[in-house]
Amino acid sequence: MAADDDPDELERRRQEVLDSYKVVCICNKIRRGVIQKAIQGGAKTIDDVRRRTRAATGPCGSKRCGPVIARMLAGR
Repeated sequence: MAADDDPDELERRRQEVLDSYKVVCICNKIRRGVIQKAIQGGAKTIDDVRRRTRAATGPCGSKRCGPVIARMLAGR
């Protein structure tokens, strides 16, 4: 059985794609995938993510998205 034929692997990939489209920063409508790319591109802090994506710069002052971004940076 090839990896592409494994139903569990296909479901995991589908879920990853769906998760990447979830909005993390509600104020600026920044999606999880954009933040993940910033982290993969070298962002190490919330300020790094902020500069690269505009996440955490909205009127809430990162009260909503800050904890989510922090968990993403920590790898959880």
